[in-house]
Amino acid sequence: MTTRTTNMLIAALGGEGGGVLTNWLIDAADRSGWHCQSTSLAGVAQRTGATIYYLEFIQRESDVPAPVMSLFPAQGDIDIAVTSEIAEAGRMLSRGFISPGRTTLISSDHRVFDIGEKSATTDGTIDTAVILDLAERYTQRFVRFDINELVKRHGTVISAGLFGAIAGAEVLPFEKSVFLDIVGSGKGAQANLAAFEESYGVAKSGGIAVAVPEKEAVFTLPEPRTKHGRILLPQIAAFPSVLHEVCYHAVERLLDYQDQAYAQEFLHKVTQLISKDSEARGYELTRETARWLALWMTFEDIPRVAQLKLRPDRENSIREEVQAAPNQILKFTEFFHPRVEEVAAMLPPAIGKWLLNNAISRRVLDTLLGPRKLRTDTITIQLILRGLASLRHVRKRTLGYADEHTMIDSWYRNVTAIADYDTALALASCGRMVKGYGATRSRTTSRLMAIIDLLERGAVSNAQQILSLYQAAMTGEEEQPFYRAISQLPRS
Repeated sequence: MTTRTTNMLIAALGGEGGGVLTNWLIDAADRSGWHCQSTSLAGVAQRTGATIYYLEFIQRESDVPAPVMSLFPAQGDIDIAVTSEIAEAGRMLSRGFISPGRTTLISSDHRVFDIGEKSATTDGTIDTAVILDLAERYTQRFVRFDINELVKRHGTVISAGLFGAIAGAEVLPFEKSVFLDIVGSGKGAQANLAAFEESYGVAKSGGIAVAVPEKEAVFTLPEPRTKHGRILLPQIAAFPSVLHEVCYHAVERLLDYQDQAYAQEFLHKVTQLISKDSEARGYELTRETARWLALWMTFEDIPRVAQLKLRPDRENSIREEVQAAPNQILKFTEFFHPRVEEVAAMLPPAIGKWLLNNAISRRVLDTLLGPRKLRTDTITIQLILRGLASLRHVRKRTLGYADEHTMIDSWYRNVTAIADYDTALALASCGRMVKGYGATRSRTTSRLMAIIDLLERGAVSNAQQILSLYQAAMTGEEEQPFYRAISQLPRS
């Protein structure tokens, strides 16, 4: 009879069934003649922090009262750690809950990007390879595979897959039949059982299900099937083959955003670049410029946001995320924060500039605008969104369009004018700076324009200087790193 508890820590995101998984484990312990005590520490919110469930198990002994067990996990005192995605495993490692001589870590190795990763100015994603390496080195045993993909195939949530992985890893002294009896009852039993069995098998064999590597697909231009395709596809086909994929997807995006003339404008700029590019360098300059040019030309304004909100595939993705049944009615409440700048951007240039420069008009509009929550599943809001989306037909006559294309033209003109290939490529790569909406958009574009201004004045003259300014500009919201980098430029 053991006198020490078996301690388990579970980290699951909101909506993944962490509470259900905990209750299943409590039930399994009870049916197997074990005491189990559990507590939970709620995360900040869905997708910004996991809820932590802590469980302690100890075998029952006849005529002996239930022992007093701890309510909170302690560093170095965890036997089993279970995480619903790999970044949570990294957080457990960083908090000291994983011990190389004691802890078995069971984790799905897919990623769910948190708010901090998504909102970073540059690439703020956590390196999965680093987490996997640390987990292999600092756990007694590491069982991992893509449990999320597994449960999706079976039409259930990740708790069923994790339950199967815990059973298959044999980290708890409970019979498989006990796990099956629990997961095979209640709502969604058939899907849960199927996911449990597959997950059990992978975990029992050690985890890390090895996927057969797919051959790299070679992009081929499709045959034209529309009027636009018959006009534009032959133009793309005339480009070097290494440019076909990026140009094809760019033209698709531009047609959806505006019209055929807008896509033609993009292809004309690409043609000009090709004539200045180098086949020996694989037309890298053209590819990089075309990539960011297409994204910048489809900048988000009021019509674009409305257009994206109306997409049927957007509703489908939300349904999939919340796991709604096909016939289940969903109600959508969305957050909007229209600003005076967005309204002015949709006006003719002269009127828009007057509005932005007139303090009284700005104050009046500020009282009418501001943050609000709207039910986008209602007919009224749908009609309003459709009306706003239709404004794309007048987009080319607005202040926002004029301002964006003034900046686009300045960036593109300098890319094509620079004689040194690497310097031109560095400036082309700065196109990735243009991102976000509202204040973020204003900040990133203004810093890019500052780099271009320095280039035109001769204060910047090579690729290394441009890339150092780019890195400084993208370190965050603070202005100091960027202007410090400018002040450190050599003076002519």
